[in-house]
Amino acid sequence: MATTPVDTPTQPLTMDEILPYIGEFGKFQILLEVAFCVMVIPSSMLILVPYFAQDSPPWTCLLNSTVCRLNGTFDSYSRFYQYRCNMPRSEWEFTKQKEYSIVTQFDLYCDTEMYSYLATSSVFISWAFGGVILGWVSDRYGRRINMLISTTFILLFGFISSFSPNIWFYIFARAVFGFFTPGTYVQSIVLISEFVGPKWRPFAGIAISLLYAVGVVILGVIAIFVQTWKTLMIVITAPYFFILLFFLAIPESARWLHVNGRNDEALAIFRKIAKCNGKELPEVQLKKIEEDCSTGIKHYLYLFKPAKIATRSLIQGYTWMVCSLVFFGVSFGAGDLSGHILRDYIITSLFDIPAAVLAIYLCNKIGRKKTTIIPIFIAGISCIAVSLIPKKSGSKPSELVGLRVSFGVLGRFCITLSYDAIYIWSTEMYPTCVRSAAMGYLQIFAHIGSSLAPWVAKWLVAFHVVLPFSIMGGLAVISAILLLRLPETANKETLETLADQFEMKGSHVKEVDLKEEKENVTEIKDLTA
Repeated sequence: MATTPVDTPTQPLTMDEILPYIGEFGKFQILLEVAFCVMVIPSSMLILVPYFAQDSPPWTCLLNSTVCRLNGTFDSYSRFYQYRCNMPRSEWEFTKQKEYSIVTQFDLYCDTEMYSYLATSSVFISWAFGGVILGWVSDRYGRRINMLISTTFILLFGFISSFSPNIWFYIFARAVFGFFTPGTYVQSIVLISEFVGPKWRPFAGIAISLLYAVGVVILGVIAIFVQTWKTLMIVITAPYFFILLFFLAIPESARWLHVNGRNDEALAIFRKIAKCNGKELPEVQLKKIEEDCSTGIKHYLYLFKPAKIATRSLIQGYTWMVCSLVFFGVSFGAGDLSGHILRDYIITSLFDIPAAVLAIYLCNKIGRKKTTIIPIFIAGISCIAVSLIPKKSGSKPSELVGLRVSFGVLGRFCITLSYDAIYIWSTEMYPTCVRSAAMGYLQIFAHIGSSLAPWVAKWLVAFHVVLPFSIMGGLAVISAILLLRLPETANKETLETLADQFEMKGSHVKEVDLKEEKENVTEIKDLTA
């Protein structure tokens, strides 16, 4: 931890220069970190609760049926899928009680089964819209108010979804939850990253992802004891309304205040942080930012001009899509690894915790770039391996099913590691002026991927068992190759302005000569005019 400098500065300071005076990761940042970590737990459980709440259980023929003459129980996606669809509904039944999931509650099968997939996709589609809109709101009106409103709606609609009278109300409640999710999870990472020193940023951001992983595991444990979907929804939401009280102590981002010209308010927050951290902030001034950070449609154009920035944004967008598709695809398809839904879910989820810890270490040790690229490549190869290993040999489990599960766990572990790292990498690749907008843009791609996940993981199985994991694996390998073009951001100053963003150099970005640099700086000034 940095010590307080002895000399009082005589020149205005940047945000990174002022942090050592107040503490780069002191008591205040620790308390803020703990608050965000607790806040993300219900959100993480609500994201993956469809794994249980929307599970399609096995089915069996009714006793003494003259139409359905099969013996035993059958998976919903077994080779008898069409056989069941061609029978009257009165000739077969689910093996679970009616309250088990929305599939049994609302009798979703064959032609109506798509509503279950739609319920899952609605979360991620609305998440994409929410990422853009809430990203703009965050950059325009502040991080804190955005998080407060979003957290309230997430808890409220997660709770009332348990009282859904029909499938359409459930889909609506899930869509509202999805819309506000980036306002909590993503903004908590953005906000904490703007309060800590550069070397602490990987820990601060990924620790939130670590508690996300813990929440996912807690969901699996709760599901062991809670066997009805409505009760499960209540249990993972109702106890967490107390977290709204945290906002009485959570301040606005000082960096956001700074880029919006509210330096006096930013300094007031810094003085409170210094006092909490046992330090004393001398009389200092913040450097003024001359650049226009006004928001609007033009705000998002900053992510695509000049061409160098557009390339970075497009590659990151594709990678976020792949990370999300593979992460949720493996999560929703965990039961397809060996057929044991609870065990496979908990095993794959448990490995998210060491993945987050390792991501913190590697981001500082080898950099953000390698920590993202190497794991996503391994995840791709692992998914391809899963697709090539059969789950069954005839009617019996394959002798290689253990190897199939192992590759599935490795794929989930590596994609989690990569996903954690790219959150940090992306927040550092964009300046404060457009950081939330950039994260909102990336949310679009992320949730194109996640909205496709239930269709890829579940629906494609009906066509061929090899398709789901082979598609996910191939896309991940392509992403790893594309990421080689992006610059490293570790051990570099935090970007504040659009000019800073352009001038950031990486190992694959050629140095520009003085004439070209002047021309591009002029172009940036024209953009902000």
